[in-house]
Amino acid sequence: MLVIFGLSRKERPLGLVALGCGTCGHAGPQPAVHRRTRFTLFFVPVLPLRSRYEMRCPVCGAGRTLSRDDARRHGARA
Repeated sequence: MLVIFGLSRKERPLGLVALGCGTCGHAGPQPAVHRRTRFTLFFVPVLPLRSRYEMRCPVCGAGRTLSRDDARRHGARA
């Protein structure tokens, strides 16, 4: 018997977040995304493992994790 399992990662753009970068100091808006990781069995997503909101600086590429409330408060469609 063959069992195929793995992880599936999906990324959904939420819009722009009006926060400055803490690494390089870039003051412009940064794109926010909602990332979900799920356990898959036979290529069917079965169990959600992780869900998080992140933003990434377009200048230096540094990432930052946001809470759901922070993403909503700063302008992303969370």
